[in-house]
Amino acid sequence: QRQMCIRDRMSYCDIIPAEEAQPGDLIFFQGTYATAGASHVGIYVGGGMMIHCGNPISYASVETSYWQSHFYCYGRIR
Repeated sequence: QRQMCIRDRMSYCDIIPAEEAQPGDLIFFQGTYATAGASHVGIYVGGGMMIHCGNPISYASVETSYWQSHFYCYGRIR
């Protein structure tokens, strides 16, 4: 079910280059769970930071080696 929710979110987005990411865009990651394609999503807030939709929900740097190694794409909701 987690995978379906993320795919649903991606279907409402235009994929954008990282250098065009703006606060409010979604950031997708792969390989964070044993699923194909995007497996996790955060909300980009700018300055290399995102709202990490985990437990607990918190701010996290997208520039850490963990998130960089799992980066999939940025998406802008249409």
